[in-house]
Amino acid sequence: MKGNADGGAQAGKPILTDGRILRGIIDGSFIPAFVIDRDHRVLHWNRALERISGIPAASVVGTNEHWRAFYDKPRPCMADLLVDGALNEIPRWYADKVRESSLLPEAFEAVDFFPALGEGGRWLRFTATLIRDDRGGIAGAVETLEDITEQKLAEEALRESQQRLYQILEGSPIPTFVIDRDHQVIFWNRALEALSRIRADDIVGTDEHWRAFYAQKRPCMADLIIDRKPHEIRRWYEGKGAPSKLLKEAFEATDFFPDLGQGGRWLRFTAAAIRNSQGALVGAVETLEDITEQRKAETSLQESEQRLHSILQGSTIPTFVIGRDHRVLFWNRALEELSRIPAKEVVGTNQQWRAFYGGERPCMADLLVDGDIRELARWYRGKYSKSKLLKDAFEAVDFFPSLADGTWVRFTATVIRNARGEVLGALETLEDITERKRSEIALKKAHDELEQRVEERTVDLLQFSESLKREIVERKEAEQKLRKRERELKRKTRSLQEVNTAMKVLLDQREQDRREVEEMILNNVRELLAPYLERLKKTKLNEAQMAHVRVLETNLDNIVSPFLKNLHSKHLNLTPKETRVASLIKEGRTTKEIAALLGMSVAAVEFHRNNLRKKLGLRNKKANLVSHLASM
Repeated sequence: MKGNADGGAQAGKPILTDGRILRGIIDGSFIPAFVIDRDHRVLHWNRALERISGIPAASVVGTNEHWRAFYDKPRPCMADLLVDGALNEIPRWYADKVRESSLLPEAFEAVDFFPALGEGGRWLRFTATLIRDDRGGIAGAVETLEDITEQKLAEEALRESQQRLYQILEGSPIPTFVIDRDHQVIFWNRALEALSRIRADDIVGTDEHWRAFYAQKRPCMADLIIDRKPHEIRRWYEGKGAPSKLLKEAFEATDFFPDLGQGGRWLRFTAAAIRNSQGALVGAVETLEDITEQRKAETSLQESEQRLHSILQGSTIPTFVIGRDHRVLFWNRALEELSRIPAKEVVGTNQQWRAFYGGERPCMADLLVDGDIRELARWYRGKYSKSKLLKDAFEAVDFFPSLADGTWVRFTATVIRNARGEVLGALETLEDITERKRSEIALKKAHDELEQRVEERTVDLLQFSESLKREIVERKEAEQKLRKRERELKRKTRSLQEVNTAMKVLLDQREQDRREVEEMILNNVRELLAPYLERLKKTKLNEAQMAHVRVLETNLDNIVSPFLKNLHSKHLNLTPKETRVASLIKEGRTTKEIAALLGMSVAAVEFHRNNLRKKLGLRNKKANLVSHLASM
């Protein structure tokens, strides 16, 4: 009996020792934990759980009220369900929040929010596992808890941030797409759907974003950034793009996409790398801006500026234009001739004054650019007036001794404004009125002399009795002068006739020059083009290429032959296409051959044939069109 008693004591001792070890491990752990026995009574409630629950161990150990730490009314914790072996009840109490532990046998883990825990509630990740005795029987259960509130709040903030970013990108009017590290599209906003006419549902999850921009597969700029291939960016976008000045690891470019929309679109696009918080490359974003209308406007502006440049350059009126900074932007040929200063010497400088003055001083255009109208009176006192024809314009007449051999000029300056009414510069035109001014001066001088003579004659009549005789004599002298003047007029008339004769000679010379130019063109065609056409015909050409060569040879023959000249001189209302069709008909080409050569339908060729017959007067007649054209 004694031996059995001792044996029982020895058998129970390890269990007691194990209990003390378990208590020490749990109490010393920083992980909140509690242990219940087979009767659901709390055996251990460590200090970490005291802190998180606000319930001291002394008030809960030995009771089955551990639920108080987590819920506002009695209900089983997960440890309770395991002790009871009620695994089928776990889904009831924890629904979609629980799963079997992948690390521990006979253990379950879950994540849930406990509004009664702490201030404002806490998110906990908790794991419950069975405790078995030496015989394998259920002795109780241990449940550990991990406060993941901060993690949950961070995840929620991240989701909200991602949602906000998604809404911003989705609602943005800027077409945008995002690809991941594997070049798969993860975002394609509505603006890009509208631009590309490709729905996000058809493209997200694929690597076919190239379809929106190109006819065949090739990398977009975002792909090249993902692959870290800057040299490939230069290859694909040579002369069209460069590293972004605003964004790091970003490139931007401008290009025309003929397959985008109707007639193609001009896009300015920027691609940038996307990195995570650790700096790892996780994707790329590419934004696009449709600048088609802007490019069209720029082209129209360039064409308009070119037309204006041509008009001013070809004008016989001396003209110059200055910018807001008083630098010369334009100096036409007429002004070059008047001022004897080449445009290249003044364009880009503020030395327009050199043409008119001996020292530096403002021209009228300079004063208008500065908006300093009061200074006009200082520099042009008694010589200027406001233009009656142009707004913001003034005109003046002045003598410029340094211009040519001294020149009288009427000049007009007007402000140039942009669409917003802002001053961009000024334009000044000049008119050489030297001859007119000299005539006016001579006329005034003669008028003054005549008045003086009349006054003298009046005094003579009062002072001398014989003044009448002298006046008669003077009148006779005046008549002689008048006859002399008439003779001078006749002499000038003869001079004008001689000038007309000289003009006729010049016109005859111009006609002769024209014939020489035509002969020169004929010789150039025969000597410079015909030999190369002969060499080209001897090369290995396919039938279509040879046909085009023959057409080229025929057209060159027509150029140097009188056919096209006769055709246009007699029928000036032929269109260019009708002229080309007529040339090919004259060669004996069939309707199908002409259609193939000119890239038009057979019906179109027939339409041009009918128009030719009508314009040549062959409609409803039996005359052969080929023969008629050959006779020309």
